[in-house]
Amino acid sequence: MVIPVFNAMPYLEQTLASVARQSIGMDAVEVVAVDDGSTDGSGEVLDAWAKDKPWRMTVVHQEASGGPSRPRNVGLDHATGRYVFFLDGDDCLGPETLERLVAMAEKNGADTVLGKLVGVGRVIRPEVREVFAKNVDRADKAAVYYTLMPFKLFRRAMLEEHGLRFPEHMRISEDQHFVARAYLHSEVISIVADYDCYYLVRRGDNGNITLGGLDYPTMVAQAAETVELVTGLTEPGPTRDRMVARHAKAELLRRFDRRFLAAGPEERKELADLAAPHAHTWVTPGVLAELDVAERLRVHCLREGLLDELAAVVEWDMAGRPGKALARGGRLYAPAPFPPVSSAAYEELCDITDAALGASPRRRLDKVGWDGSVVELSGYAYLDQVDTGTLRTEVLLRHTGTERELVLPARLEATPHLTVSRGKETYDFGLAGFRASVDLAAADDGRPLGPGTWEVSLRCAAEGLTARGGLGTALGADVPRQAEQRVVVLPRADGDDRPHTVSVGPKRGRFVVEIRPVPEPPSMPIRIRRGLGRVVRRVRGGTRGA
Repeated sequence: MVIPVFNAMPYLEQTLASVARQSIGMDAVEVVAVDDGSTDGSGEVLDAWAKDKPWRMTVVHQEASGGPSRPRNVGLDHATGRYVFFLDGDDCLGPETLERLVAMAEKNGADTVLGKLVGVGRVIRPEVREVFAKNVDRADKAAVYYTLMPFKLFRRAMLEEHGLRFPEHMRISEDQHFVARAYLHSEVISIVADYDCYYLVRRGDNGNITLGGLDYPTMVAQAAETVELVTGLTEPGPTRDRMVARHAKAELLRRFDRRFLAAGPEERKELADLAAPHAHTWVTPGVLAELDVAERLRVHCLREGLLDELAAVVEWDMAGRPGKALARGGRLYAPAPFPPVSSAAYEELCDITDAALGASPRRRLDKVGWDGSVVELSGYAYLDQVDTGTLRTEVLLRHTGTERELVLPARLEATPHLTVSRGKETYDFGLAGFRASVDLAAADDGRPLGPGTWEVSLRCAAEGLTARGGLGTALGADVPRQAEQRVVVLPRADGDDRPHTVSVGPKRGRFVVEIRPVPEPPSMPIRIRRGLGRVVRRVRGGTRGA
């Protein structure tokens, strides 16, 4: 456990206490704390803990180096364990953190294990939260690349084999360079997401060095070093593109926001001149495809030296990208202020089809009802940023065992409450309501649905665009969260109608119809079985089901 410390009081006490509480047991942990020239008593606190606590703890005192790289490297030089974990002197661990991380590493032979991050007074960015959506035994390197903080478990043999150390000329973002190298040299990367492992604490004095900011020239120069590292250790392709795109988004383009709009003409030109060379060299076609529309437009303006147009794009983006998307030729385009709609660059830069359809159809299932053997479904569905004037909605039933898919039409209904205004434009979602009848006795081209599990989803089409989505995570307040079960008599070709147990509702994130024949006692004569079927129909009111 390597802990770099610089003026970390009073947070240091709770940091060390979180180490002492580790369920893995302190006989399995060696702490190397490096006091980087603290003047607030942090060094004395470290010495006291090393003396009074029954654990292996080494304290190194050194002159202030100006950043965490030097103390982390000194800690690494003293480390002897199988694994290394970096903990900042103002953050905390969950009690089971080390036990869970080591278990994951041992299980998978992982070189790097990520533990779920939690912000305390700090916001964890959405792209980082997405990394910790679930436990992963063997993670994709590009998928984890959005978290380049060093608070991870590393196999020390891997670090030593490749000579990994933190770059000491960097005061901030040094962790990106180190962690990027660790990712690229790791044979296996694992993720522990089902436990709050690491608590990132925002200090009341705003003393966290990462919150202090960095001037743009230094930030871009340091990012350029990491991009050079990534391109040197990866082959051209999607993995490299996604990694470089992370730096383009986070370091190169993020500065072109409200601060850019507030800057004067000379400062705007200076910022653009700094970014332009990297917009040319970093952003290959593959990287460009990883950027969203506003980022692509920024890159184009930087490459072409279009400062006025760049300001217009930034203003449009900061205002929430107002305007109405254009559907043309089966594609969807953003209402950006630049370039002109008639230009070839417009189609290349402003295409938002994949992004819009990835969020489509916007949908909700509001009601599930029964009428004999018919299941009635109603709600709304529409394509994001596409008017519903030409909308067509269908219900899809897919048998999870055979992959057989059935398509049932839906009736459209008015939904004036869904009409949405964006800036001066209005999207007409007034015909997004749907109502569909799924007759279990005749849905398969006049035949009853076969036994098994049928997943229910919707498909919407309008203006040459098509998207589909399941209903399991799109349930209205009046739809039960547990499937409803009924007995339904479904006809058979031989005339021997048989009762079936039918379950309709959400299950494991999907909305399904499950059909199972009611078992017949093997000793029951055929005459009695058929008589039972007649009784069931009579009890159910003479209908095929209930």
